Amino acid sequence: MKLIYTPVEFQSRNYYLVLVILSALSIIGFVCFVVSYIHGHQVFGMSNRIPWGMPIIMTIFLIGLSAGSLILSSLTYVFGREEYRLISRIAVFLAIVLIFGAMVGISMDLGRPEKMWRLFMFFVLNNMRSMFALNGILYGGYFVISFLYFGFILANNQKWAKKIGILAIIWASMVHMGTGAIFGFIIARPIFYSPIKPFEFVAAAMASGLALLMIVVISAFHFAKRRYWKEPFFSLAKLLLGLTITLVVFVLIDKLTHLYSPHREPTLWLLTGPFARLFWGFQVGCGYILPILLLSLPEVRKTIKGLMVASSLIVIGIFFERYTLVIPGTALPMPFYPGRIEGVWGQAGIFPITVIELFLCLGIFSMMGLFFVLGLRYLELLPLIEKEDPKAITEQS
Repeated sequence: MKLIYTPVEFQSRNYYLVLVILSALSIIGFVCFVVSYIHGHQVFGMSNRIPWGMPIIMTIFLIGLSAGSLILSSLTYVFGREEYRLISRIAVFLAIVLIFGAMVGISMDLGRPEKMWRLFMFFVLNNMRSMFALNGILYGGYFVISFLYFGFILANNQKWAKKIGILAIIWASMVHMGTGAIFGFIIARPIFYSPIKPFEFVAAAMASGLALLMIVVISAFHFAKRRYWKEPFFSLAKLLLGLTITLVVFVLIDKLTHLYSPHREPTLWLLTGPFARLFWGFQVGCGYILPILLLSLPEVRKTIKGLMVASSLIVIGIFFERYTLVIPGTALPMPFYPGRIEGVWGQAGIFPITVIELFLCLGIFSMMGLFFVLGLRYLELLPLIEKEDPKAITEQS
């Protein structure tokens, strides 16, 4: 399969309207950051009982999407599956955009992003026995590898693209396993502590990364009014089904393990407490059950609309998987000693999402969307398929 990649020359008013909307929302998000910078994290829904909020949720969500997207690009550049070349170049660029958004999320959570350089002072200002410090190495290396990988792909250097691609697969897996280890190694929180957590995170990254990649690529072809082949997406739908089932198995093992005595109370509280509706409705129902049912039906899986619906449900479900991990996981008081802690410290925390926090997150998403749309306009990301190709379908199909 030989494809010609060209920038998309957008001519319609809708393109400029999208740019204006994304730019405006990005500016609003920046203003919200300035407010949080001046007044501190008290403008967020976080508290001493729930120290992690939406910036952390967004960060681990975006890191997973990025890692999954980068790994999936290897289908073509490492494993030689030419039928997936349609999505592979966009996959690498999308991974870079997503990891940049994740790093912005981390800087928002720090409160003083001008001190972020300290995170990368390895073995000097950092405790390298800390999982956070080790992840600094992984994130920094991920940026370098991703840009090198993307550069060799744009230069059509297949030899080095394959070599760097192999390294990218390994490093991207380590990145999200390291992110999962941040939670899995926290022994003070029984609902987090689990050796299976890094593997659960990788499974979630692969499923959500593939789902988002298909949404973005199909939408890009429609938005650019270009023809594309539908068979590769239908083939990837089977992979998406397998990845989602794998994720469900990991989550099931994790929850069953945490339901075992003596530290079952936090998990029981998640499954039956005030956050149970989010867990069962969005994570399990929207993220697992509905997509598996849809992707199991050939009449749904082999349609673009059905695939888009199932992929959207998975992305939403994985977001709430991250939400129900962070917020309920920190809302329940830690079991310092048997009995109840007196006062507010013995009560479960609540997490009201504030307007500042909401628009800050919306601004980060808009910034990433702006970068991606500009990338379509100025970089050779989207292939141009000849109109005579009988296998191709138009954007109206």
